[in-house]
Amino acid sequence: MNRQELLNQIEHYTPFNEQEETDKQLILNWIRNNTNAFSRENTVAHMTASAWVVNPDKSKVLMVYHNIYNSWSWLGGHADGETDLLAVAFGK
Repeated sequence: MNRQELLNQIEHYTPFNEQEETDKQLILNWIRNNTNAFSRENTVAHMTASAWVVNPDKSKVLMVYHNIYNSWSWLGGHADGETDLLAVAFGK
């Protein structure tokens, strides 16, 4: 997925509430106005992706231990220049 395809998907997302609408506009503007929005080189903010992995009956969730923060976390990571955030979430 390229930058424009991602923008199109976000534009077509229907926010659940007022906060999501505000966040949606912030994200759209950030991606449009920052050529390095998908890179950690942008120290103000940059895109990341994450995913929850749950078993079929939703009684368990897969977590990973984050050594830097000394805590458990969901899966995902920094985009590092990749605009396909689904691929980032899957660790491709």
